[in-house]
Amino acid sequence: MSSILSFGFRCACFLSLSIACGPLFPAVQNQTDAKTAASSTTGSVVIHPEFASAGPFSEGLAAVQLGADKGWKWGYIDRSGSFAIAPQFDDADGFSEGLAAVRVGDEKTGQWGFIDRSGNYAILPRWDHVTPFSRGLAIVRTGNAITGKEQVIDKQGRYVSDLKAGVVLPCGNGMTMVGINVSWVEGGVNRHFGFLDKSGNDAVKPAFDDAFCFTEGMAAVRVGDADTGKWGFIDITGNFVLDPQWGFAYPFKDGIATVALAGSGKKKWGAIDTSGREIIPLQYPEPLSFNDGLALVSNTSYSWVTDEAGRTKIHADTNYSFVDRSGSRPIGSQWRSASSFSQGLAPVMAGDSPSGKWGYIDTRGRFIVNPQFEDARPFSEGMAPVLVREHQAEKWGYISR
Repeated sequence: MSSILSFGFRCACFLSLSIACGPLFPAVQNQTDAKTAASSTTGSVVIHPEFASAGPFSEGLAAVQLGADKGWKWGYIDRSGSFAIAPQFDDADGFSEGLAAVRVGDEKTGQWGFIDRSGNYAILPRWDHVTPFSRGLAIVRTGNAITGKEQVIDKQGRYVSDLKAGVVLPCGNGMTMVGINVSWVEGGVNRHFGFLDKSGNDAVKPAFDDAFCFTEGMAAVRVGDADTGKWGFIDITGNFVLDPQWGFAYPFKDGIATVALAGSGKKKWGAIDTSGREIIPLQYPEPLSFNDGLALVSNTSYSWVTDEAGRTKIHADTNYSFVDRSGSRPIGSQWRSASSFSQGLAPVMAGDSPSGKWGYIDTRGRFIVNPQFEDARPFSEGMAPVLVREHQAEKWGYISR
C-alpha cells in the first residue's frame, strides 16, 4: 500500500509501531506437505515459497500476491498456507480490528474499501487512500495527497469528522484531540490543536500548531510553523512540562520519547527521558523506535571514489546496528541492512548487496536463523515472510518462530 500522509500517519498512531546446516526446505511427500511443511523449529519453512509478495500475519491472516500468470492479484492466506480469501484485489493491507483495506483498480485510478474476514465488503471501495482501523476509526482521503479531502470514518463507513474543517480524534484515555480553524497553507495544513475531557469540555484549549495524543501523562505539541516551530511536552492541564526546544518530538513510550534537534537541514534524532534528559545523543538520521528494548540505527560515511570512466563522485556507505535504552550498543556487529526486532528476533543482511543474504539475530546478536534468504521481514504472530531463490525464480514464503 502506498505511503501515508504525514498527518494521516500520525493520526493512525493516535488511534492505535536457524537453520544451521540442514536443507533449506524440509522433505515433503505430497502436494499438501509441499505447501505447508509445519515444524516447531525456529526458521523452518512452514508455508512454501510461491508468492510474488507477502505481508505479515495479522489476526490470523496474511495478504499475499500471486504472479503475472494470475494477474498479480492479492488475496489472504491462513496459517496453513491455504487461501481463506481468494486472490481478487489489486492491493491489500493486513487486518486490523476485523477489517482489511483493499484496492480495486490500478494505483492511479483504483479505489480503496474494507473487507471482513469472510472476504465480503464491509465498506465498498470509494476512496483514493485509507489507513487501517484503530479504536474503531480510519482516515480516508478523496483526491490526491496535496489537494484531496481527508475524513474520519467509523466501521459502518459513516463520516465522523472532516479533517479539512476540523479534527476530532479519540485518544483512548478519556481525552479527545481536536483541531479547529483549519486552513491550507504552503507546505501543509494549518490547525490549532487542543483536547477535550470525557464530558466534551475543554481540558486544554486549542492553542498549539500541531500535537500528538497524550501518552504517559504528557502530549507532544508544537508551537510555531512546521519549519521553524519547536516541540515540547504538556501535561493534562495544558502546562508545559518540557519547554518547546526540539525540531520534532514523538510521544513517550515506556518512559522514552524520540526527538530531533531543532534547526535547518536534515534532522538528527535521539531520545530523552521524562525529565527531558538526553539519554541517546541526537545524532542519528532516522527516528528511533524501540522494540524488545532495542532500536535500529544507521550510520553513513562518505568518501570520494573514481568509477571505471575515471569520474570522481561521492560514495555513501551505510551500516545498521542497534542501540539499547541507555544509548549503548550491546550488539557490536553492523549490517548492510536490517529491520527492527519483533518477537525477540530481527532480520539482518550479512554481506553486501546484491549477493548478501538475510537471516535473523536475537537480542544478543547471535544468528538464530542463519543468513540464507534473498530478503526477510519481521516476525508477526509467530511467522515471518522470507524471499527464497528457487529454480532461478524468487518467491515469498513463511518461516516459523
